[in-house]
Amino acid sequence: MGFGPKWLGWMWSCIFSAKFSILVNGVPAGFFPSSKGLRQGDPLSPYLFVMGMEFEPVENITDLKPECCACTPASSSLSEFGKLDGISGCKVLVSSEEKLLFDDFINIICSFDPDILIGWDIQGGSLGFLAERASHLGIGLLNKISRTPSETKTASRNFEIPEKRVADEMLPENLVDDSVLLEEAIIEDEWGRTHASGVHVGGRIVLNVWRLMRGEIKLNMYTAESVAEAVLRQKIPSIRNRVLTKWFSSGPGRARYRSIEYVIQRAKLNFEIMNQLDMINRTSELARVFGIDFFSVLSRGSQYHVESMFLRLAHTQNFLAISPGPQQVATQPAMECLPLVMEPESGFYADPVVVLDFQSLYPSMIIAYNLCYSTCLGKVAPSKADVLGVSIYSPDPHALHDLKDQILLTPNGVMYVPSKARKGVLPRLLEEILSTRIMVKKAMKKLVPSQQVLQRIFNARQLALKLIANVTYGYTAAGYSGRMPCAELADSIVQCGRRTLENAISLVNTHDKWKAKVIYGDTDSMFVLLKGRTVKESFQIGHEIASAVTAMNPNPVTLKMEKVYHPCFLLTKKRYVGYSYESPDQIEPTFDAKGIETVRRDTCGAVAKTMEQSLRLFFEHQDISKVKVYLQRQWRRILSGRVSLQDFVFAKEVRLGTYSSRASSLPPAAIVAIKAMRADPRAEPCYAERVPYVVIHGEPGARLVDLVVDPLDLLAIDSPYRLNDQYYINKQIIPALQRVFGLVGADLYQWFSEMPRPVREVYAKHKSHAPNPYRTRIDFYYLSKHCILCGELSPASAHICDKCSKDGTAVAAAVIGRTAKLERDIQHLAAICRHCGGGDWIVESGVKCTSLACSVFYERRKVQKDLQGLSSVATEAGFYPKCMVEWF
Repeated sequence: MGFGPKWLGWMWSCIFSAKFSILVNGVPAGFFPSSKGLRQGDPLSPYLFVMGMEFEPVENITDLKPECCACTPASSSLSEFGKLDGISGCKVLVSSEEKLLFDDFINIICSFDPDILIGWDIQGGSLGFLAERASHLGIGLLNKISRTPSETKTASRNFEIPEKRVADEMLPENLVDDSVLLEEAIIEDEWGRTHASGVHVGGRIVLNVWRLMRGEIKLNMYTAESVAEAVLRQKIPSIRNRVLTKWFSSGPGRARYRSIEYVIQRAKLNFEIMNQLDMINRTSELARVFGIDFFSVLSRGSQYHVESMFLRLAHTQNFLAISPGPQQVATQPAMECLPLVMEPESGFYADPVVVLDFQSLYPSMIIAYNLCYSTCLGKVAPSKADVLGVSIYSPDPHALHDLKDQILLTPNGVMYVPSKARKGVLPRLLEEILSTRIMVKKAMKKLVPSQQVLQRIFNARQLALKLIANVTYGYTAAGYSGRMPCAELADSIVQCGRRTLENAISLVNTHDKWKAKVIYGDTDSMFVLLKGRTVKESFQIGHEIASAVTAMNPNPVTLKMEKVYHPCFLLTKKRYVGYSYESPDQIEPTFDAKGIETVRRDTCGAVAKTMEQSLRLFFEHQDISKVKVYLQRQWRRILSGRVSLQDFVFAKEVRLGTYSSRASSLPPAAIVAIKAMRADPRAEPCYAERVPYVVIHGEPGARLVDLVVDPLDLLAIDSPYRLNDQYYINKQIIPALQRVFGLVGADLYQWFSEMPRPVREVYAKHKSHAPNPYRTRIDFYYLSKHCILCGELSPASAHICDKCSKDGTAVAAAVIGRTAKLERDIQHLAAICRHCGGGDWIVESGVKCTSLACSVFYERRKVQKDLQGLSSVATEAGFYPKCMVEWF
C-alpha cells in the first residue's frame, strides 16, 4: 500500500468482538460459533490482537512500555493502558512478529471451530488478504484453519485460547517444526472469484457479504456505507486507510482508539446486516425445503434446486432420471415456441387501464394439462424420427391405440396422457409445492405478533416454495447447460400458456358488455383499456374479466385482478409507467414504473429524479406547459452549479479481463478503475463490482472515455475539474425524457435551445490558489468575468464590477455577510459529520469521511469550495484573513 512502515501495525490489527467477528486490514470478517465450539450462554472474552511495530524484543510482556502497543492483556499489570485507547471488554494479545500473530489467529479460530466465516470483501480485504500475506510468509493459513487440514501441510498443534502471553510463547521456535508448504492459489476457482468468495476453507462455509447483497437489494453502489443506509437506515463513515494508519500510529491516549472503534463498527455491521435480512435463517430454510446443503443454496443455480426435489419425488414413483451428455443436449431438436409479448399501442392513456395477471401461469399449465417427462408420448409429426428431447423414444402403437380417445394434444403438436391414466411427476411436485405454500401462509396469519421467530421461518419457507415453483419451467427448457432438457415439453408449456393468454384477450375484445380493449399483453399479463370509466368501475369490470377467464380454463389456472393505472404511459415492450391503484378505496395513487430510467441503474440520479417529478406533474395536471417550466428551471440549476454532485454519479459494473485489449473499447467505469489501480494495485475492483464515475469538461471533440474521473477527484478542494453539465443535459436527461413526452408531442431539445442561459454563480471558479500542475488544458485558465455580487460583466482582472466597487463599505458588508453564511453552513455540516464519527480533532482538524453514499459529504465539499473561492476574493481585497477550509 505504501503508507509507511507503521502501516503494518494497523494492517494486522485483528479484533474479536463479542459476536466472534474478526477484523482484518480494516475490513471485517466474522464467524458464527458452531455446536462443536462455544454453546449459547458460554462465557466468551473477545480478543484484540495488535502487532507491535515500535518496540524491541523484550524478556517479558510486562516490560512493554505504554507507547509500544494499543493495550496489554487484561491479566497483565499494565491493563490500565488499555483504558487509554478506550478498549474495554477485550483480551489483548501483543505479537512481536507476523508469524506469531498468525499463530494466535489460527489458535483462536480452531478453538471456536466456527461453521460460517463471513466478511464484507473476502477476496481483497479480509480472509483472502490474510491468506495472501500468510502465503508470502510461508504459512498455509487456509489449510491450518480448515477442519480437514492436510497432514503434509501442517503439524499437530495445541489449539488453546492463550490467556497470557509470556516470553517463552513469543519465541519463533513454535513455528519452526511446522511443515508448511506455500499455497498455490488463494482463489481456487474462477466461478468462485466472479460469483462468490473464491476462498475455500475445508469444513467451513465462507460467505462474501457484498456479493450476497447484490442479490438481496437493488442499489447503484454496493459499498458498506450504501448497504448500511439501505438495510439498517443508519449512516456510517468511510475513512481512508491512510487516515486510519495515522490515527493508529498516533499512539495510546490520542487517536488510536478511533481506528479501533472504526474497525469494531465495521465488524458488527456485517452481523447487523445479515441479521436484518435474516440471511442465515432464510438460507437454512431454503436448504431444508430443497433438500440440499447450505452453501449450494447460494452457489448453485435454479436447476440444481428443482432437480433436488424432482428426483426425490421421481424415485418414490419408480422413475429414474436420465443423465444426458453435452453432445446429446446439443443435438436435441430446437425449441420453436415463444411466449406472447404484444407490441403495445404506445402513448399516453388518460382513461383507466386494468392490469390482470395469471397466477403462476407456467406451473398452472403443467398441473392443468399433466405436462411431464413421464406423460409425454412425443410429437404427432416429429422433426426427427424416434427422438424425444435428448433421448431415443418410440411410443408403443398398442398404447397409443388404447389411449386414442384420451390423449391430450397441445398446440405445438405433442401428445400427453391424462392424469387419470398416469399422474406426472412434475404436476405432482408442483401441486404439493403450491398446496404447502398455501398452508404455510395460512399458518403465518394465525401467529401472534410476539412470535417473530416463527414468522420469519414460515416466511422463508413460503418464499422458498414460491421460487422453486416459478423456475420449474426453466429446468425443462435449459437447452445449453441443462441437466435434463426436453424441447417438446418446454414448447408445450409455453404454447399452452400462449394459447391461454390469446383466448383471454379474444374474450375481452369481443365482449359487448365490457366495451374494453387489450392494448398490451406480456407472457402472463394483459393491459385492458376502459374508456370513459372511473377507477371504481374499472375495478368492478376487472374482477368480472378475471372471473370469466378463470371459469373458461381448467383448474388451477387463475386470472387475478392486480391493479388499475390511471393515468399511464405505455412506451415499448416491458416499459410503462403510471399512477397505480390496488383497491377501489385507495385515495392516493402509487407511482409505479417498469423498465424506464426511474428504476434503471444504468443512468444517474439526476435523470431518475427529473423524470419521476416530470411524470408526476403531468399525471396530476395533464398540462405539458407545467412540465416545460419545471424542466427549464432544473436545467438552469444544473448550468449554474446549484445542484448536488451526488445526483450526477454513474456507477456501472466492471469486469476486468473480459474486455478487448484496445483502450478505446473499454467502458468508462473500467477506465476509472484502471486509473485507480495505477496509483494502488490493490484498488483493483472485484469482478462485477459497480465503480462510480462522473463526466467532466474537456477539450472540444474529446471522447467520453477521456472525460471520466473518480467522483473524489472532482470533489477535491483543489480539483481542476468541472462537471460537464452540457453532457448530462443533452446526452442523458433530454433523450430519456424525450422518449416519454415525445408521445404527447413535446420537443425537449427545442425547450432547451430557447431557454436563456444563466450566469454561473460559483465562487470556486475564481482563481484562488497557485497554478495547478494538473492544469494542462487552456480552458483551466479561463476565469469568471462576472461580478461576484451582481453577476454583471467585470474586467478580467477584477472580481467586482465598477458599479459595485464604488461603494466599498457595501461591498465589504456583502462579502463578509456571504462568508459568514458559508461558515455557518460548513460548521453545521461538520457537526453532523462529527456526530456520525467521521471527524478528527485530535491528530489534525477536519472531517475525514469520504463516503460517496452520504449526501452531507457532497454538500460539505460544495460549501468548502464556495467558501474557499469567496475567501480568496475577500483576502485579495483586504477584507479579512484567508479562511482555512481544510479545518472543517
